[in-house]
Amino acid sequence: MSPPISISEAKTSYPIFAATFAHNHAGYLVVGGGGGPGRSGVGNKITAFDVSSRAPKLEPSAELELSRDEDSVTCLANLATKDGLVLYAGLNSSPADRDANKNEHFRSFELEYPKKKQARKNEKVTSQLSEAKISFLSKTSLLKSPESVPAKKDGYQRLLRLSRPKRSANGSKRIGAIASSLAGQENEIVVFNATTSSPKAPGDIIQRISPHHGEEANDLDILEPEDGEFKLVYCTDYSVYTADISYDFSKKKSREKLEPPRSKYSVPFPDVFEKKGRNKIRCVRWLSPSHVLLLSNSPNRTGAELQILRLYGDTMGSITYRKTLPRHIKQATDLDVCVLDADENGAYQIVIGVAGADCSTSIFTIDYKGTAKNSLSGFCHYNTVRDVHPFQITKVVFSPFFSPWTAPNAEKIKQLGPQYLRLASTSLGNTIVVDTMTLQPASNKPRSRFILGALGSRANKFASYLLALIVLLISIMLAQPLVDPEGVWTQALVPESIRNVVNSFNPIEVPIDDARAAAHSAIPEAVREPIARTSHRLRDLLHLHHSDKHKEEGKTKAVIVRADPESDYMVSTEVHDGPEAVIQQHTEAKRWDELNHEERSWWKEKLTSAGAWTVEEGETVLKSIFFGQIGGFVGQMAQEVLNG
Repeated sequence: MSPPISISEAKTSYPIFAATFAHNHAGYLVVGGGGGPGRSGVGNKITAFDVSSRAPKLEPSAELELSRDEDSVTCLANLATKDGLVLYAGLNSSPADRDANKNEHFRSFELEYPKKKQARKNEKVTSQLSEAKISFLSKTSLLKSPESVPAKKDGYQRLLRLSRPKRSANGSKRIGAIASSLAGQENEIVVFNATTSSPKAPGDIIQRISPHHGEEANDLDILEPEDGEFKLVYCTDYSVYTADISYDFSKKKSREKLEPPRSKYSVPFPDVFEKKGRNKIRCVRWLSPSHVLLLSNSPNRTGAELQILRLYGDTMGSITYRKTLPRHIKQATDLDVCVLDADENGAYQIVIGVAGADCSTSIFTIDYKGTAKNSLSGFCHYNTVRDVHPFQITKVVFSPFFSPWTAPNAEKIKQLGPQYLRLASTSLGNTIVVDTMTLQPASNKPRSRFILGALGSRANKFASYLLALIVLLISIMLAQPLVDPEGVWTQALVPESIRNVVNSFNPIEVPIDDARAAAHSAIPEAVREPIARTSHRLRDLLHLHHSDKHKEEGKTKAVIVRADPESDYMVSTEVHDGPEAVIQQHTEAKRWDELNHEERSWWKEKLTSAGAWTVEEGETVLKSIFFGQIGGFVGQMAQEVLNG
């Protein structure tokens, strides 16, 4: 049964390229777009809608028509004011102005919410609402003036992103970033102070970033883990970069010297004998200070997937989880996330919205388990709607969500009403669709945090995990009497598949929730080989057991990696007392040089998916270990428990 979602629709007179929800009034949606400069007959406009009523058909609350000599609106973001919003917009000047090297691409507008006013008629006083209004504030240029003719003609502000607003006693001071497109070697990213209605250069510019080799940023996002401490992430087609920004708003300058962004991930190259190309990264979003969500498209419109990039301090990150999107999504066009409120342990849920090239929208959830664990659960599919729009989806955006318990008058709340989350999608066909979903308390505790998804559905999922766990434990209990007092398997009586799965029941960098972790901890010690377990990457494991100290003491260990051929993520490591011990216990084990071409390709993909190895580390680390596999029926059954 599909989750209950109410759907509202609206239509404009122009194709829509940008959308943003108000942060001080989650029921207000602002969109922008148009036909650009010329005589297309399609105007350039910004339109506001009040979607709080959840009515099937939405009517505009306010609309501003822009010059037809200038470009259409390409991106939008907003700041909250006492009576409405300040809207930031990306909008190129006219072709004539750009030819004269004058492109005031960064615009500011003001949206005034309707106000109550009193009217007297026939000696009776009644309250009425004034109309909402959008008005122009300012225009400026934050990007450097291009020097080349193509950059002047084709370059424009494609991206605009602000740090997420927060409810705090000191208010929410935010920074923003814009990125150019089609400017060739002159593409740049500009980070700016977003506490004013009209940012100006150079006073409000925090940092200028020139992407490597003139590449343009496909997407960017900003996170603020602590007040004034920001993290920027941006992606190009094949790489992900991050930068730390410490900013003093009172002094309008950085607290520390700003370093260039650091490369954190590069899409692996396919094997030289394979014809498929590299995936292209379309979107990025912060999930936590240590986790970044990537949306990537496969070559030749063959699919799309969500990926979790785990960051490791100053070193390169690695992909620790992948979610292949349904087959009907040949390519994805946009992504957005909404981070819901956290509990006292820092645990929270993230809601993910994905737009497909087939005009579908899909919603997933993922749980962050708190600052102590600093880990994520797997993806959980919530809903997919097909044929949402008649033409390609250009934007998906979530309304912000703040816990009602953090509101200024929260102590006066006697009975809490329904809490909603909205996902708006727009299209080239001038259409807007707003899906409104009801959030649920995560527990029965007072002032519980909120999640998307009923408690009953989670209970059913846990019950399915528990059933699979019982089946696995029964198999282990049946096998346990076949272990002698010294913990050695009775080789002739116990199938190798059972020995293999029990001895290697420890994934590397796999999201394991509480039920799955219980399955792992329930395995008796008596049925385990004396092996060292690790959740580190291969190079860290080798460094640990191949150090100079170990060599001097003659205690250098041998490492074997084993994987389930039916799973992308089930990878385990075992550490033995030298190569002879590996060969004696695992006759199927091979060195890297002993693997054929197909086996090497298979292992590279497996280790990359598990987050144990990246292509940037090279094959040298792989030549220092042995390779084996997990097999058999019990291995498949255990994997089903892990995958839920």
